[in-house]
Amino acid sequence: MPKLASSFRVLSSVLSVLIIVACTPTATPVSTSATGDVSVAQGGQAQILLGRHVVISHACGDCHGGNSNPAAKGWLAGVMTPQQEFKIGPCYVTPGAQPCFTTRAKNITPDNETGVGKYTERQIFNALRYGLRPEETPDVAITSSAPGQGNFPANPHYLAPPMPWTGWRHMSDQELWAVAAYLKRGLKPVSNKVADSERPPDFWASGYTEAAIGRLPATSFPTANETAVNPVRQAEVALGRHLVISHDCGGCHGGGSDPTAKGWLAGVMDPQQEFKIGPCSVTPGAQPCWTTRPKNLTPDNTTGMGRFSERQIFNSLRYGLRPEETADVEITSNTPGQGNFPANPHYLAVPMPWPSWRHMSDQELRAIAAYLKQGLKPVRNQVPDSDGPPDFWASTYTVEAFGSHPAPAYPTANER
Repeated sequence: MPKLASSFRVLSSVLSVLIIVACTPTATPVSTSATGDVSVAQGGQAQILLGRHVVISHACGDCHGGNSNPAAKGWLAGVMTPQQEFKIGPCYVTPGAQPCFTTRAKNITPDNETGVGKYTERQIFNALRYGLRPEETPDVAITSSAPGQGNFPANPHYLAPPMPWTGWRHMSDQELWAVAAYLKRGLKPVSNKVADSERPPDFWASGYTEAAIGRLPATSFPTANETAVNPVRQAEVALGRHLVISHDCGGCHGGGSDPTAKGWLAGVMDPQQEFKIGPCSVTPGAQPCWTTRPKNLTPDNTTGMGRFSERQIFNSLRYGLRPEETADVEITSNTPGQGNFPANPHYLAVPMPWPSWRHMSDQELRAIAAYLKQGLKPVRNQVPDSDGPPDFWASTYTVEAFGSHPAPAYPTANER
């Protein structure tokens, strides 16, 4: 499978255009446990609310439906139109190139016939931690992450790209059990049968090797791409690193979920890392169409984040404002023209899913800014500006399109 990782990175966020909503509990440190704690799965409303926060702030609805608005029609109910499908493989870059597969985000509401109602919370946990398709994985604690070792299948059937389980597997056991609890006990079931995704005969196994996706747990900090930090900020930077890895920031900005990888967070270095946004992403040649390019996030002073303050990075993640055009000030509103929010905002280019990321807590967003500024070694890599419409995506990022902030109170009409 040629460059599976970059193929699904280019696709995983094409639908990430609209988004917003959430609660803001703080993240827990990543776990190194291989099996998790099934007792956690028996928690109550606090666990479901944590799962809701994780689902919203990880942009699950961008692929599975409803973007990041739990009140939206089709919230997490899976593909309902061909426009929501993904083309995986060389055909995305070169129309007609082969091999090419159509993958479809599943219905993850607890409907017993068409959703995840037929699976246990442990099967959902195993899907998120190990990437194993729940319909082919028994309700057992997995004892290894290497094919053929322990009870891990020798010929695993993995979830189809662009599902970014390789990043999400780095969440803590508590977070993953909470997601399973929310999907099983926090949602109302929706009947929506989604056709199976296409896949190669090896079910993507050749793309999901340790060499391709990195270790679990991640290599200890600091790697060769990172730098030791002042002990006063060490815990904050460690939290930021966890969030960057588990939100799969490297899936677009370089290195996947592996902080030891070449090009870790250094931005586009190859045209195959670019995104085609607009009708051409579905129909080659259709217009309008823009090319967008993930930026260099390392603290290089000339080509990366070194020229911006941590508050400017925070403002980008919370409000979507391009740091190069936003002063180092506390933003007092999230409505254009109100307070000191720009009347004509220049937003980050799609598919950056800031409308989901912004539902992280202040602590979490500041920790990410700290990691990008303090925990990384600078890499010199000039990324060309993204294309964009004259309004800098402002017509896309409206309250009507992506919802309100903070999120609608739980439960919405889609929840229970």
